[in-house]
Amino acid sequence: MHNNPAARLHNLVRRLRSTSSNGPAARRWAQALDIPINQEMTGLPFKQVIQGILAFLDLVDETEAGLPDLGFDDFYWEAFPPLRLVAHRSFSNLRANQANLTRPITDETLTLLRVIASEWGKKKPDPKIEEETLQELQAEAHSLFESVKRAEIDRDLKPFILSLTSAILQAIQQYRIGGPESLKRALALIIGQATLNVELVIKATASEPTKSLWARFYKVAVKLFEIVKFASDTRKTIE
Repeated sequence: MHNNPAARLHNLVRRLRSTSSNGPAARRWAQALDIPINQEMTGLPFKQVIQGILAFLDLVDETEAGLPDLGFDDFYWEAFPPLRLVAHRSFSNLRANQANLTRPITDETLTLLRVIASEWGKKKPDPKIEEETLQELQAEAHSLFESVKRAEIDRDLKPFILSLTSAILQAIQQYRIGGPESLKRALALIIGQATLNVELVIKATASEPTKSLWARFYKVAVKLFEIVKFASDTRKTIE
């Protein structure tokens, strides 16, 4: 997917519109954002849904703000009010079934967004990150997160590794909205936390129970680096 806010918006709106109309609003947004939400819709996944909707509204603003530079006619602005309406309706009761939640998003809305995304890509080309690669990284990070959560390890190391892995997961989940910048911020956070907590990193590599878990995290972090190519010396910094 290109770092094209209009393309990200069109893709996300299309995914949201295609979700099942039977579930609660939170679950529909979770499906669109690839957030694995629990049955009770509580805790971190529910928080991520809220953050995702807020980021969606920011993406709507970002796309709309770019229209004047692209020379679009006034009627293209009609694509945005229905999107804000759906987001605001969602916030009214995220846990309730809202069968008509996406009704304001019509075929015309999607067509307008598709045209905007196409023109944006022509006039403001950006680098591409493969969606399949991100999905593979997400699966590895999720598997690691679950392994660390179940592991009986040092009480300081456990939350440390979990928080870093969670940062990667959240960045990938936010990629459809925030684009490559969300991945770069996650990588910068990892580098900063590893630098500030170097004693924990040493402990993780020295302790037999955590050595394999840290090796898995290092592998995931390096893959993230390879995706975004954040800086030439990132691999050395993480190590």
